[in-house]
Amino acid sequence: MSGQRMNRWMGLLGLIVLILLFVGFGPLSGSSPGENASGLKVIAYWNAHQTIGWAQIPVIGVGLALMVLFVSQLRNVLRGAADDHGPLPSVVYAGGLIFVADLVAAGALLHVPLLLAAHNHQAGIAQTLNFVDQNNELLFLFGIALLALSAGVAILTGSLLPKWLGWVSIAVGLVCCAGPISWFGILAFGIWIPVLGFVIQAKTKSLTQAA
Repeated sequence: MSGQRMNRWMGLLGLIVLILLFVGFGPLSGSSPGENASGLKVIAYWNAHQTIGWAQIPVIGVGLALMVLFVSQLRNVLRGAADDHGPLPSVVYAGGLIFVADLVAAGALLHVPLLLAAHNHQAGIAQTLNFVDQNNELLFLFGIALLALSAGVAILTGSLLPKWLGWVSIAVGLVCCAGPISWFGILAFGIWIPVLGFVIQAKTKSLTQAA
């Protein structure tokens, strides 16, 4: 698929990423035990929710795979729109990969062992894994912030995308760095992805019609 044709699907792609990650970390996550939950409580919860616990993995996995596709095309869009490519499109791509890699690692190193520890009634292991799982947000927040900030600067300094989108992107990245309120940045990032995709889609359509 050519770059221009891919651009026409960016809005839908971003929306699918949002839906899959929302379902995976929302309804399929449920009211999982907090960081201070006892090992017995963690075991009881995940043994009662083994089905949705395992269902999270493919749903989030597909969402993250599509996220890689999204940021790959975003890098191409930013490169194609700039007179001087510079490093920013590659930084955008790197930020997306850091975000994806952290969530993949969290699933492989925390979520799956947590489900297995609960199944095998390993209370101490389950409690430890649950505590770490509830406090592993730093790396993916870094990835989100790097992605949004670099995309914002790239849009403002040499992209055909609207300047307001650049300022919104920077705002999303800054909120992700704002400590206690960084979770609002994650929510904003979820909305930002499909909005960015639909803006790219609309811009591509208008340029094609003008040509």
